Amino acid sequence: MQFTGISAIAIALLSSTGLAAPAYEAWPPAATIQISNDQSGAHANVAVPADGVTRSVQELWGNTPVNFEGKVFGSSAQLVAFEQTTVCTFSEEPNLHTSLTAGRTWIQLGKPVADLCWATVVCQSYA
Repeated sequence: MQFTGISAIAIALLSSTGLAAPAYEAWPPAATIQISNDQSGAHANVAVPADGVTRSVQELWGNTPVNFEGKVFGSSAQLVAFEQTTVCTFSEEPNLHTSLTAGRTWIQLGKPVADLCWATVVCQSYA
């Protein structure tokens, strides 16, 4: 009989914590972006939340293979996983302002490469 009481308490606790957890839709979708460096052959994928927040490229890709001597260098960026309504924009004034979308999944960042230390990226999903 005591086992049944403990089971009932455990079920009640699990049920209430399940109700307290936020719905899956509460988290914004993410876009996975690959930055490639054609000179070195390095590339790295990073999931960027599609929440409209501007983020530093250096912070996102700073601990990946496209980092060389403390700076991120890239020649191109590509959307590799995303929702159809996602737009990701890379900016670094005054030279760089370009966007990735479902219709334009690849962009050139520099030729041969660009120093992206001061660049930012912002992704937004319009779903």
